[in-house]
Amino acid sequence: MSEKNHVEISTGIIFRTLLVVLGCWFLYLIKDIIALLFVSLVIVSAIEPAVNWMHKRKIPRSLGVIIIYLLLFSVIGLSVSFLIPPIMEQLQDFYHKLPEYSQNIEQYLQGVKDYFQTQGNLLDIQKLIGESNGGFSEISGNIFSKTVGIFSVFISTIVVFALVFYMAAKQDGISNFVASVVPEKHKEYALFLTSRIKTKIGKWMTGQLILMLVIFVLDFIGLYFIGVPYALSLAIFAGLMEIIPYVGPIVSAIPAIILGLTVSPMTGMLVLILVFAVQQFENHVIVPQIMKKALGLNPIAVILALLIGLKLGGVLGAILAIPITTAISIVVEDLMKKSEKTQ
Repeated sequence: MSEKNHVEISTGIIFRTLLVVLGCWFLYLIKDIIALLFVSLVIVSAIEPAVNWMHKRKIPRSLGVIIIYLLLFSVIGLSVSFLIPPIMEQLQDFYHKLPEYSQNIEQYLQGVKDYFQTQGNLLDIQKLIGESNGGFSEISGNIFSKTVGIFSVFISTIVVFALVFYMAAKQDGISNFVASVVPEKHKEYALFLTSRIKTKIGKWMTGQLILMLVIFVLDFIGLYFIGVPYALSLAIFAGLMEIIPYVGPIVSAIPAIILGLTVSPMTGMLVLILVFAVQQFENHVIVPQIMKKALGLNPIAVILALLIGLKLGGVLGAILAIPITTAISIVVEDLMKKSEKTQ
């Protein structure tokens, strides 16, 4: 009898394990759909306070969402009309001057090589010069190459806007969706959990937008007065890269420093000082006031989440890594509290 029970238990474990593996495999197959759904949930969490505010003032929720969409499209339209022309002009100018910049950087690296040779430290910088020159040539050849997947991005954007509209236009749209897919015995906790996750993600989204705007303004003012070419484009790039914590600011600093070096070594040094100063202001003033209160995540956990998100889903995965990690951290926190109570 005991042997029979042992076989049944083992079979059950194997069956459940197989179901988990198949479930994970299925989720991986539809990861793009899940990503679109999660993007929609993040956006709904961000705009829902505004929709609720308008609803309290007798404005229907569907009309409130439409108003937010109109405001968003108006901001995008104004941004395009005012920012895109100078950005395109700067990009075209950069494309034409790329060989000159490549030559300037090559001369600068050659000077560094000569300096170290004078000091008696022979470094193989010639290879670095060749690689940098080849890299610039490759960029020059591909900078205006055709864009891949425009139609897919367009369709995905429409799907996200549609999902956001239906979830935000309905009272407690996200909660109702969760309630429809969660078993009855877990429904109460799932709704409570959803409410907390929505609140945190909404705060994160609002804080992220403020952070991006502040970094854009600070970088533009600093780069403009230092005399770095294409200050507007570089500042916009820096603001957008703030969506990826820790890694984004480093990535956005590289082209600014390189372009500063094309002007002069002193300009490159000033850009480096500017980047350091802005990062210190961000880390010690903006982030503690806005982001840490919203998330409360450990920096190591954030970096690991970014790396995993980047590996699994590219740039979109890295962007979604933070809100997903926030949601997971809330669940883990609840499980730890439950475990402490049972002990």
